[in-house]
Amino acid sequence: MLRDFRLLLLGAFLCVGVGCGDDSAATGETPDMQSVDMETPDEGAPEDMGPEVSPVCEELGLTPVAFQEGTGDLFGDVAGDFRVQELDGSTWSFEESFTGCENMVFFAYFPGVAASDELWTAGLILDPFVETPLNTHYFFVTDIGTEGARVGRLQSIERAIEASLDFLEIRGEDRERQLNRFHLVSTQLTTVEGSVGSFARSYLEYMGSPEARVNIGDRNGDGEDDFTGAPLPFAFAIDRDQRWDPVGSLSTRVGGPQALRMGTFAGDFFDAKARMRERVAAENAAGARVVSLVDEDVTERVFTRTVTLPDLSGVDTMNFDVSVTCPFRSPFACSEWDRIALIEVCLDGAACEDRREVVRWITPYWRRGNRRWLIDASPFMGLVASQGPDVTFRIVMGPNWERATERRVTMSLRFTSDGGPRSAGAERLYTGGRFDGSYAENHPDVSFTVPAGATRVELVTILSGHGQDGSTNCAEWCDHRHTFTVDGTPLATIRHEGGIFVPTGCAERSGEGIPPGQWGNWPQSRAYWCPGLPVDAIRQDITSLVTPGVESTVAYDASLAGRPPPTEHNANISLSTYVVWYE
Repeated sequence: MLRDFRLLLLGAFLCVGVGCGDDSAATGETPDMQSVDMETPDEGAPEDMGPEVSPVCEELGLTPVAFQEGTGDLFGDVAGDFRVQELDGSTWSFEESFTGCENMVFFAYFPGVAASDELWTAGLILDPFVETPLNTHYFFVTDIGTEGARVGRLQSIERAIEASLDFLEIRGEDRERQLNRFHLVSTQLTTVEGSVGSFARSYLEYMGSPEARVNIGDRNGDGEDDFTGAPLPFAFAIDRDQRWDPVGSLSTRVGGPQALRMGTFAGDFFDAKARMRERVAAENAAGARVVSLVDEDVTERVFTRTVTLPDLSGVDTMNFDVSVTCPFRSPFACSEWDRIALIEVCLDGAACEDRREVVRWITPYWRRGNRRWLIDASPFMGLVASQGPDVTFRIVMGPNWERATERRVTMSLRFTSDGGPRSAGAERLYTGGRFDGSYAENHPDVSFTVPAGATRVELVTILSGHGQDGSTNCAEWCDHRHTFTVDGTPLATIRHEGGIFVPTGCAERSGEGIPPGQWGNWPQSRAYWCPGLPVDAIRQDITSLVTPGVESTVAYDASLAGRPPPTEHNANISLSTYVVWYE
């Protein structure tokens, strides 16, 4: 869903240069950069509520869960009941209003802090809030000590809500439904009864403690370690699983202004996590075969793990379940860059010098909280199975030289059946490299022969562009295109759909699992990837173009918007292209 695209265009920005620079927080307290005590995804999952379903849950087709007693104030803990007084004099109770399928996003105002004034006064347009799904509630709460000043702040929000509803011509029952999910809290934040007040007090106390200071290494280039404190909680949330989430940065871009509308992507992210939890539960109930790959706290970036495959008869689908949680309250103790992460299958066992990439994702910028993805690797099930029963995988979560940060990692292979063809094998044809004048000569034609008996053949490509050459902002932010030709017949050109320079192109994919609120340029779309999201394998059916048992030839061409790349070009194409055959 678009979030007032016309406004976001005004803030469009593309960073140039390695690392995109530091983003200074509007508060002036900490550098604006990129989890938290959280359980692993399937531990302590809330139980289903039972037959009663609220109108919102039913209308949106959401599965409700039962209310839980609160367990603490840390991100990932279960949030307990709370009660607030609203601007109209009414009282709202979390437990009494609980439906089991709604998200609660809080925006907090702190007096005397420049960033709060920026968020709550400059360009206050709430149209994007109205356009979000009805199962997300928004609470506006201030920590102003005097009631009159609190009321004044809230009235400005009230006027903005009414103006947005008028602009969108929302009236009658629909208007009332919208108004019911906006909560203007007249109670001071730190005195709110129940879990919200406790959470706020605990976090603000933590901000003033020595443990909130994080060593972020020599970021100023002076040979000395630099330290930063934890950011104020301008936004935080309770997700559909009733757990605290930090929401994170509300900046539209590195060095850019903060905007309340950036918090509207949180609900989509929470819904994506809930759908994933429900999918895994359904697959487990149907007999999914699961092999644990990693389940531990890790700081190393690159490591190998060996597993024993289960009986794979009757399955045709292989997914990697990847979950990463940073166990700290400050985002700056988490990994800060958008790095390539991947899993490779080792073709020579534990030595793992000969290996093939089977899944790829991009790490998010500093962001507290759990992120989890189910990454489809079904085309490579035959390749993996051929190494069994004991298979070694190489896991890369960024470069080894990067500042080590602890994270909780759980990864597993999930084998299920969708009733489709089953991968029998794969052969890698191409990898990427420097995208410059020599790229074409470094990628000559390649011949292959699909085994006799194959029923389906695909060309499968994992592709992402990286680097920010000053002349083209390429290959991260440019229109590079890729065309494969099989025995003289060109396939459809692989081209980034929707354009590269879309200010919220990646943010709009929060419903696919991108963690919002990253402390970096996370909202803008990239060339075939987004920070904090898997890089989907591109599958092209070439069954009709090849004859099993007979040699075929593939040609590959890559261009920069239809032209050859510059002779000298500091850009890189990360590519793995395979021919895959199915039983």
